[in-house]
Amino acid sequence: MDDFIFVLGSNWKLSLAELDMVLKSNVYAGKINDYSSNIASVKFNKLLKQEYYVDHLENLQYYLGGTQKVARIFDFFNIFTLKSAFPLNIDNFNEVKRARKKIKQILKNNLEKIFRQIEDRDIFFAVSIYPNLFDDKYYREVLVKHFLPFLNKNISKILKEKGANKAIYFKYPEKNITSGNLNPIFPHHVIKYELLKENRAELIFAITEEGCYFGRTFTADDPNFKRKVDEERPHKDFKSSISPKLAIMMLNFLNIFDNRHQKRILDPFVGNGTIALFALIEDFNIYGSDVEKEKVEHTKKNIRWLQKELEIPQIPKISERFRTINIKHLSNQFEHEFFDGIVSEPDLGPFYTEEPYSIEVIELFETKLEPLYDIIFREAYKLLKHDSRICIVAPSISLVDDTSDKRMDIQKIATRHNFRPIPLISSKRITNKSNEILQFRKQKLYSIMDTKPGQIIKRKIFVFQKS
Repeated sequence: MDDFIFVLGSNWKLSLAELDMVLKSNVYAGKINDYSSNIASVKFNKLLKQEYYVDHLENLQYYLGGTQKVARIFDFFNIFTLKSAFPLNIDNFNEVKRARKKIKQILKNNLEKIFRQIEDRDIFFAVSIYPNLFDDKYYREVLVKHFLPFLNKNISKILKEKGANKAIYFKYPEKNITSGNLNPIFPHHVIKYELLKENRAELIFAITEEGCYFGRTFTADDPNFKRKVDEERPHKDFKSSISPKLAIMMLNFLNIFDNRHQKRILDPFVGNGTIALFALIEDFNIYGSDVEKEKVEHTKKNIRWLQKELEIPQIPKISERFRTINIKHLSNQFEHEFFDGIVSEPDLGPFYTEEPYSIEVIELFETKLEPLYDIIFREAYKLLKHDSRICIVAPSISLVDDTSDKRMDIQKIATRHNFRPIPLISSKRITNKSNEILQFRKQKLYSIMDTKPGQIIKRKIFVFQKS
């Protein structure tokens, strides 16, 4: 098969949206054909025709913030075959036997393609199963307890039959298998166990409503690098700063994939520089400002630290690139139509330890946040080039006296300043699933929430384009 598995991050909707944005570009043109809450099946227009397509996959993995791994698909069997081979309750043993025989044949047909040299080799592999939904009973009771041991045993047996000296598989903790509470191996395990080498592999079985994709991992994210940048930089504020992955995803929503080193990006609420640091890592020409002089200085120190760590040249005249500016006066300090994109998380309000009352939040929005966002879009229109984008975070606040969150009408504010909303997910590009949990309620999704359990102020991601 010519398709690929993209293992998505925990916020699968945001990961899907980012991936689709990249696939719209000329550089990585392709389409999402299928998805679950854990993976997307992708077909590229031209990628496989390139001799060193794995190198291009590695570049793509590097660019993406919401993708954990990329695997090439070698085969597929439909959901009926999987559930006939491994039903929740066995009623017909002959049917189970026939379906399992079919799966064994699929393994036999593909292992020689995955491992180019088997004879007289010591082979190590790890099996990762990505279900349609992790909290599904079928995953806990059947896939973990029965399908996984079946795969380990039969893959090892087939490899030995084909002449391998050894065929050892990664053993998950028995307590996790018994409980059914099992995570597939993480990207750092792929790196730790050297599973990208020729005689070592991670074999992925990715399940959607349609069936099971069988593939081998070719690239994996390096979370240790992102964590190091985030945690070891001289100045940080974990209470309020966005995550490295979200910073990268927001940068990708600008839809800039060619000549990034020439593209000027602005973060007008630079804080301690999370977006600036990862924009630098992602090859952008980054600028920043903040009303607080101390934060601007922290950002500059963080950038100098990163450039020293990466052994890349220091930014000349860094103080001209990162300035102390009140957002009201932004367009007086930078040339008009100077920037190719703006990415930022403005002030989202006070750090609530308890859910506020709706009247308190209404006052916050009317007196502080709505006027602030109005200024942001007014200034952004002056500073952005024609057809350039702004990717921005807006708050969604949980209330003590209402079951619904309180949100601002960001689209209304943006439209008033001649920006049009860009859909993050469209049903024309990504087909809806039958499972309600995996469905998009609207044909076009113009915002996606990024939140953790218990958060009072949640982030909503929006993208707008200058008209």
